[in-house]
Amino acid sequence: MGSAVEEIQSGPIRSSADWLAGKLSRVTSTREFIPEVDGLRFLALLPVLLLHSATHFLIWRGWSDSSGNWTVGHGMVLRTIGIGAFGVQVFFVISGFVVALPFARHWLQGAQKPVLSRYFMRRLTRIEPPYIIALIAMYLFWRNFRGYLPDLVAGLFYVHKFVFGTRNPINVVTWTLEIEVVFYLLAPWLTRIYCVPGRMCRWMFQLILMDAYSYCTLRWLIPHCPPRLNDTLLTELPYFLAGILLADLYASGLVRRLRKILWDAAALGSAALLVYCCMDGFRFFWTTPMLLIVLFLGGMQGYLFNGFLRFRPITIIGGMCYSAYLWHTAMLVLLRATVARLVPSGLPDGEAALVFCILMIPLLIVLTAPIYYFIEKPFMNGPGSRAIERALGTVGPG
Repeated sequence: MGSAVEEIQSGPIRSSADWLAGKLSRVTSTREFIPEVDGLRFLALLPVLLLHSATHFLIWRGWSDSSGNWTVGHGMVLRTIGIGAFGVQVFFVISGFVVALPFARHWLQGAQKPVLSRYFMRRLTRIEPPYIIALIAMYLFWRNFRGYLPDLVAGLFYVHKFVFGTRNPINVVTWTLEIEVVFYLLAPWLTRIYCVPGRMCRWMFQLILMDAYSYCTLRWLIPHCPPRLNDTLLTELPYFLAGILLADLYASGLVRRLRKILWDAAALGSAALLVYCCMDGFRFFWTTPMLLIVLFLGGMQGYLFNGFLRFRPITIIGGMCYSAYLWHTAMLVLLRATVARLVPSGLPDGEAALVFCILMIPLLIVLTAPIYYFIEKPFMNGPGSRAIERALGTVGPG
């Protein structure tokens, strides 16, 4: 009997799981795949899904305030869920690292210099098509064609926040993508920081620049600059600078898979301090880029944390984060009433929202898989990206 069970588990079930994992595995533009990066993408995505799922549940329960202050004064559970917005900043650090790494390899290892035409073509063929498809689909979904037309046009050019000073009502999460696009345009020049001579001088310069800019952003820029400039690269740049520094450390050989418990402890301490910084009134929020660097290093060099980040289901879900991020709002609008009815009505708001999240988030991930496979993956050096390149002409080897 036992051998029969083992044979089934190692036969069709294992084959089906491997087939599914192969279909959903992310395709990279280079030969190097760093699974910890997709594991960190999972950690960035999960709190965002928690926050937005809880928000939609509370709206369904009759709450009228869905702003960023909806958790204030409503118990520890909701306060904890409320810090999920910080997952966006984790995404910014990851983007800084991934985009800067080829430039770091060039300046610090003597690798081939990235060809800018190829670099920008990669951004165009990889990021743009899934974004355009999702934005147009959401525009059609809301059926407010005349009212949302200006928002659609501004969103297609990534300038909605600049033009209107607000997040795009078609899909509010796209404000972060507008920031990312500006960073992509500036990254080849921001990474010139790797030209600073001397490793220690270069690292200290980057640390001081990142922390000083973060402090000034929190104490001066955000409170006093025009609201139109908040939630732009101007206020989020420290997190991209953290990613650029991490790419420097990685390309310099300082970041290795050491599998040391000490780094697990460092990552755990960093995570605890991040939660504290998000819940204490943001007095020490300017330190969060540095804390995210420690968290990243713990993920790369720890033992338990590294094993978690490299666990294949985690990396697969993390690899689908772009599709999940773009489409989860529509899924929540469509499904929240059905799933919310499964939550016991007598539970307080905080506990009820948590139960709703536990039910909803696996469903969001399952529904993301076909969207990722059919809409996003073809543009990961697949037929979609190749078709765009043929249409626009060859831009040279990358």
